[in-house]
Amino acid sequence: MFALQTWMRRALLAAFLLCPLPSLADVAAQIDEATGTVVVTGLSPQDMSSALTDADAIRLRLETSPSARGMLISVNQNGEDLIVQPRFALKDGAVYEMTVAGKALRIALPAPETTTPRMVSFAPSQAVIPANTLRLYLHFSEPMARGQLREKVSLVTADGTQVASPFLSLEAELWDPSQTRATLLLDPGRIKQGVGPNLASGAPLQEGQSYRLIVSPEMHSAEGVPFGQMTSIAFRVGPPERRIITPETWEILKPSTGSHTPLSIAFDRIMDSGAALRLITLQAPDGQRVHGRVTSDGGGWSLTPEHPWHAGSYSIVVDPELEDVAGNTIGAPFDAVVGRISAETEPVILTIEIRTQ
Repeated sequence: MFALQTWMRRALLAAFLLCPLPSLADVAAQIDEATGTVVVTGLSPQDMSSALTDADAIRLRLETSPSARGMLISVNQNGEDLIVQPRFALKDGAVYEMTVAGKALRIALPAPETTTPRMVSFAPSQAVIPANTLRLYLHFSEPMARGQLREKVSLVTADGTQVASPFLSLEAELWDPSQTRATLLLDPGRIKQGVGPNLASGAPLQEGQSYRLIVSPEMHSAEGVPFGQMTSIAFRVGPPERRIITPETWEILKPSTGSHTPLSIAFDRIMDSGAALRLITLQAPDGQRVHGRVTSDGGGWSLTPEHPWHAGSYSIVVDPELEDVAGNTIGAPFDAVVGRISAETEPVILTIEIRTQ
């Protein structure tokens, strides 16, 4: 009987040893996107205690820099989880290695969503522009990287010949604060009649010729995303524009009272659209500025008011600094000779009456 009991105990022990024991929870780490912290789960009480009390028990670093010192972090406990707070935010798309109580954990952050940039508009947008045009504007869908216009943007003739040095070479490129609009300044020394560069090389744009402005597929956004395909803008060149700006000749389309119909101006030449947006304003009968949506394509200007029009006398105020695409102003043409430049410094005011229909 005793022998039978001994045999049964040995059999049960053997069966117990052959059965797999439930494993301890795996140690894992994941990012809490809301807080930017790393949440470590599955630590034993001993490892948790070590991580909380021993500064050398936990280390966080970029996987690509195994020899680098660990990042500055703070740690605390939340229930059974260890919460690791990096001093500086972890970078999207980077891979980090965390060592916790001798255990190496890999943390891969998803790469940020990127958008392929594209050109959304070009100014002047007219098919034919003056031969002495001074500025070209490129408007992009995404903020663009600086320092690439000289190499990634070119001007070619109809037969594909590249125009040599058409743009003024500036140390700092001309971008708006959002880095979505670039200004290409055609070399004014080659445009202004009678000066050295003009006599030596001629204007970059020649009347009667067709051109294409080409943006390389390697042009890239501030996030490093390239265009991926070439972008080309075609235009023709007409006679130069050398007249002073005379706002009195503009055609004005008046709205009706009680409506939100825009008040529109048709220019007598192509204006610098950026300057027109900034330097043409409208005053209500009470002298206050009329606010609303202002647009300009260079060929005209319009204002759609926030509130319906009221009857009364309105004033279109034109700043004397306004320029057309060839650099002509109210005071003088771009090619004015010394002594023929007007001292005009006051705005030109055009008065219009909006009457009840």
